[in-house]
Amino acid sequence: MKEAKIITEIKPSPFYRLNNLSKHLNIDLWVKRDDLIPFYLGGNKVRKNIQIINDLNSNFDVLITNGAAESNHARVVALLGAQLGCVVELVLHGIKPTSKQYCGNSYFLAASNTNLNYVPSNQISEKIDQLKKHHESNGKKVLVIPGGAHSLSGAEAYAAAFNELNFTPDKIIFASGTGGTQAGLILGAHRNKANTNIIGISVAREYQRGVEEIAKLLPENISTNEIIFNDNYRFGGYEKHAPELFDLMSFVIKQEALPLDPTYTGKAMYGLFDMVKKGLIKPNEKVIFWHTGGLLNLQSTSV
Repeated sequence: MKEAKIITEIKPSPFYRLNNLSKHLNIDLWVKRDDLIPFYLGGNKVRKNIQIINDLNSNFDVLITNGAAESNHARVVALLGAQLGCVVELVLHGIKPTSKQYCGNSYFLAASNTNLNYVPSNQISEKIDQLKKHHESNGKKVLVIPGGAHSLSGAEAYAAAFNELNFTPDKIIFASGTGGTQAGLILGAHRNKANTNIIGISVAREYQRGVEEIAKLLPENISTNEIIFNDNYRFGGYEKHAPELFDLMSFVIKQEALPLDPTYTGKAMYGLFDMVKKGLIKPNEKVIFWHTGGLLNLQSTSV
């Protein structure tokens, strides 16, 4: 592996009150802007992937991971690998874009000189094993990062991120995908003895699977009953959306100039608004909206 400097420390991301939305919703609403982490285009995948590599504490020649065709996680791994000077193999499912269709994450995947392997979703594991064996047979050291950086190290990144908060909120609401961010925040709340509801708004998975995957990253002393995983705002699944979602995103832009995307954070904010409407979030409660990134998905979306 080439000598290269890797970012080993992430400073706390911006954290501030959303005054206009607080007034509109009659709650005390704050935002944690992980989309503004300044490396690899920001987002929760940055925290998790850097934690995984730092925990490894050894060199490697090849990075392998998987995700969807417009995966934010895949983009972070591609850019991180380019900076480290190692080979990156991405195993992707979805529609392969043509050179005229590059937008959002797919542009950075191509520009970083990453090896792109498009396969059906049921062939991902097989392809990863094939690539790993190929590179190892050539004397290369390979690191396979789970899709979405869904791992104990990834969760630890968000257990640590909880310590960046300067008060204990009643609720933290965010977009929950593979579940590592949610597991980490739950763990962080436990370690700080914080009486905070950690509420993940599912972007794709149904309730049962979502809870099962989050539980895999938590110690046995944390009951699955403590996992609040809301699958009511998926709009049909991953990368699916509806006009009312874009209406909400536009409203938030007008109120706070806070950018959201329809795949991840827009769904989480839609869930927050609806929970206020239904009385599941009480007046004057302290709520943190944890912005997990994903803004490049706006460039690959038709409204």
